[in-house]
Amino acid sequence: MPRATALKSKKASTTSGDNSAGPSVAVISAPNTLEDEIRLRAYLLYEQNGRQGGRDQEYWLRAESEILGQYGLHGSKG
Repeated sequence: MPRATALKSKKASTTSGDNSAGPSVAVISAPNTLEDEIRLRAYLLYEQNGRQGGRDQEYWLRAESEILGQYGLHGSKG
């Protein structure tokens, strides 16, 4: 079963390339596939729970349930 993984992010910078104007900002692209949507939701759950490691499967399953539920689909039980 897939596990939640951290999304790659880009640091926003000023037009001059100087990033000293303040803290960097993570830019996350919109999901392209159902799996991307689940991955993004799982990552957000990880973030919301204080980045606690070792709970990746829990975050993935919860995200999968939420996203599939939005589309009226049922997750696999296995």
